[in-house]
Amino acid sequence: MTKYLLPLAAFALIGCFGEKDCEDTDGTCDTDVPGDTDTALDIPDTAIDAVTYGYDTVEWTYQADIIGWGQSAYLTISQDTTSPWEEEHDLIQGDYDADGMWDTWGIVLPITTEWDQQLSGVNTLFAATTDMEDTMLWRIDVYDADAIADCVYWAGASADVSLIADADCREITF
Repeated sequence: MTKYLLPLAAFALIGCFGEKDCEDTDGTCDTDVPGDTDTALDIPDTAIDAVTYGYDTVEWTYQADIIGWGQSAYLTISQDTTSPWEEEHDLIQGDYDADGMWDTWGIVLPITTEWDQQLSGVNTLFAATTDMEDTMLWRIDVYDADAIADCVYWAGASADVSLIADADCREITF
C-alpha cells in the first residue's frame, strides 16, 4: 500500500525564477552579454513539497520531495497505544537538481519482529498491517543551515495527531 500527498506547494515555485529586464537602449535584448549577472535563478527557500509513504509485507518506504535543497532530513515514527514505540531515522538524499531547485530524501526500512534488533536508519519494528498503520504517528523535519527549515506531520486513522502536533509544522493528510 502506498499513499501520496499531492504537491500542494507548487504555488511556491511561482515567481522563483528571476526575470531579466534585457531591453537595451535600442529596444533589443542581448542574451549573451559578457558579465551579465541578471540571468541567475533565484534559489527557493527549502520546503517540503510532497510526501510519499507505503508498505508491503517486508518493508516501509518513505520519500519527501523538497523545494530547494535540504541539508538533511529526519523521520520520527511513533504510536498512539498504551505501550508506544518510537523510532528515529535519518533520511538519505536521493535525486537532486544541480541548480538547487529541488531534491528528494527517503529511506526503505525492512521490518524486524525483534525489538532488540531494531536499529535507527536500518529497520523498523512497525508491522505492515492496516491495524498498525492506524495507530502510527509520523513527522518529517528538513534542515537547512543547521536549523529546521520545514516540517510536516500526519497520523493514522485512530491515532491522536495532537500527540505530535507542533505550531511550527504543517499537518498533512492522505
